[in-house]
Amino acid sequence: MTGYPELAVGGVLMAPFVGYAVAALAILLVLRPLLRLVAFDRAFFNPPVANLCLYVLVLAALIVMF
Repeated sequence: MTGYPELAVGGVLMAPFVGYAVAALAILLVLRPLLRLVAFDRAFFNPPVANLCLYVLVLAALIVMF
């Protein structure tokens, strides 16, 4: 049985979810300029909700992969 690796920042232990959330945010920040080039925002009625959904999808993909 394997345990969940915890992230230690300044002596404070954080759940792995925090690391996944930060990684998903970094990936999304890299993807946003690319998505602007292909007019991602114009394809949706409410672009902020579409961006939130994209963040959740990236976060879920990271959790499933690792």
